[in-house]
Amino acid sequence: MPPTAREAPPAELRFEAAPADLGPWVTGFVHRDDPRGGGVMRLLPEPRASIQVTLGDRYWLRAEDAPEHAPEHAWSPAAPVALWAPRFRPGHGFARRHIRVHAVVLSMDGLRALAGVPASALVDRVVDLATIRPSLADALAPRVKDTFATWRERAGQALRAALATAPVDARPWAEVLALLAAGEDATLDAAVARMGLSPRQFRRVFQARHGATPKAYQRVLRVDRMLRQLHATPWECDPFGTLPLPFADQPHAIREFRAITGLTPRAYMQRKRAGDLTLRSIPAPGVSPPP
Repeated sequence: MPPTAREAPPAELRFEAAPADLGPWVTGFVHRDDPRGGGVMRLLPEPRASIQVTLGDRYWLRAEDAPEHAPEHAWSPAAPVALWAPRFRPGHGFARRHIRVHAVVLSMDGLRALAGVPASALVDRVVDLATIRPSLADALAPRVKDTFATWRERAGQALRAALATAPVDARPWAEVLALLAAGEDATLDAAVARMGLSPRQFRRVFQARHGATPKAYQRVLRVDRMLRQLHATPWECDPFGTLPLPFADQPHAIREFRAITGLTPRAYMQRKRAGDLTLRSIPAPGVSPPP
């Protein structure tokens, strides 16, 4: 007899850092297995890119501003192996019951190398990887009796082959992002100076690489750091965890959180389901699922 919903095993969410030789393009591998992860979810902004391989129920997507009166035109299924670009506008996702996913977390160099275009050309989109990298999509597709470890090993080999000659932007992006993650508005000037560009050049180069203006990215990045701090044991570490969150006071932090997510931090936690370890999705009551 199959287990009931109450007897379903707990959700599992794991992150494994990428090997050093993949470091310029891949930051890590993720496994999520959530037997009770179904329902319509609101997907919050996510400044990173990833490749997601669906092993459980089909995953559906729709824009948050899609017409609710015509849901059959709003929802579309994500490809089994999909490239997720950075997302700066909330959206909606749906799985009937079981979310089971392997994922590759990409750097911006990795995204550009695999997609052939900068993040600005893909922002807020989910693309079928088979349409741009068919051999890589085939290698990442699940196999019978795959474990996360065996899939991760195969994925690493396929990514090494795909990225063997990929260029890496040697400019000091890590320092620039650290400035944006921790500083106030004045740090934008410091970031421009660190890159050795004019303000206009910096804005253009930054937006092409990350898919948002420096200011918009800075706001999303700070709130993304807050999301981790709302979880007692966040499944992914904050790469800027040694730096303070640069809000003038708590009301300022709450205003920014609400501006980016549409919720206060308290409302975010109240809408999380018990045991849900994910950071950037919350239940979306009142939104109709796909027909």
